[in-house]
Amino acid sequence: MKIVLICLTVILLFTCPVLAKNSDVVCEEAAGVEQQNLSDESTIRHFKNGMNSCFLSLLYSPLKVNVSLLGGIAGGLAYPLSGFNADVSKKIWSVSMGGTYLITEDILTGKEELELFFKRNR
Repeated sequence: MKIVLICLTVILLFTCPVLAKNSDVVCEEAAGVEQQNLSDESTIRHFKNGMNSCFLSLLYSPLKVNVSLLGGIAGGLAYPLSGFNADVSKKIWSVSMGGTYLITEDILTGKEELELFFKRNR
């Protein structure tokens, strides 16, 4: 078990975007790099983002599922307590069960926003 934890820690350290070299910055020296090298950097960046999204989803998804379960229970209890008003429980369910369940590469790169709770437009 210790070996698995050490391997996961090493993978996280080497794929962490904070600790990794920023591959978006193009140096003057690399201006003449062939297209193959650029695609290799892109592949490495996608690999790092994929590994990060996988491991972060392992931590985030159980939290989100628990929030959804608690929201489902609260919505179920709110239905009879509100005089069998379905709108109350639907509001609780939509807020707690909506949102992001998995962390994707688009969330890590900033193209999408991470939502623990569903945002309603007011």
